[in-house]
Amino acid sequence: MLLGALSLSGYSAEPMLSTEAVSNYLTPFQPSLLNWQQQESVHLRYDINGQMHKIPYSIAADFIWQLSPTRYKTKFEISHFLLGTRTQVSSGELSQSNGLSPNLFTDKIRSEDQVVFNRSNNLLEFSNKSPSEALETSAQDQLSVIFQLGFWVAKNSSQLAPGSKFPIQLVSKKNAEKREFQFVGSETLNFPAPIGKVDTFKLIRVTRSSDDQRATVWLLKNKALTLGRLLLEDHNGDFVDQKLNKIELISGLKLDQ
Repeated sequence: MLLGALSLSGYSAEPMLSTEAVSNYLTPFQPSLLNWQQQESVHLRYDINGQMHKIPYSIAADFIWQLSPTRYKTKFEISHFLLGTRTQVSSGELSQSNGLSPNLFTDKIRSEDQVVFNRSNNLLEFSNKSPSEALETSAQDQLSVIFQLGFWVAKNSSQLAPGSKFPIQLVSKKNAEKREFQFVGSETLNFPAPIGKVDTFKLIRVTRSSDDQRATVWLLKNKALTLGRLLLEDHNGDFVDQKLNKIELISGLKLDQ
């Protein structure tokens, strides 16, 4: 949801990918852990259309996904002269057995809030409240969960069927709650050039009541199982529809990052 360009301080970006390079990045692959582990660090740009209190808006978003063989860092930023600026950052460990294991999640609108994933004491430590909450092994923050869904699809591809569920502890800057995502199946989406027509895996967040926010996720069938589209729908008619529109390769994490 960012208007204008994201400052990529600390990131080394390649030129915006050519049509051929975009096609190569989007090439469908059979989901597997090996393919998922071979994904590249990338700067993803999204168009967002939404409605808030019956007022429509359109903004842009920047999503940075940067990794090494054992660590990851992801940053999401949006900005609007009326809605303000919001920056979220997640960082942590990366492994073949567990996928993403967040260590720190920050969420900044005017002031910055932090959540520390204290694995030594199995606690979630919130900067804006006390006491701490119990940290579960399935814990993911609001950013890492998108990439962990890709890991889940890659790891379980041989046994995925419509209705398969993925339980997690979903962590925001305020609290943690037990949620489930459900695999729906395959769906073809059409995006403006240079993305074009792509095949995706569709998942939903299981709702708990009739007035619970609905979340639908479409992951591209490329090596990385990249987020292609995210749709959030509230019972009052408000919604956020986030769609991929540009891709840019960036450098991976360095030892001191």
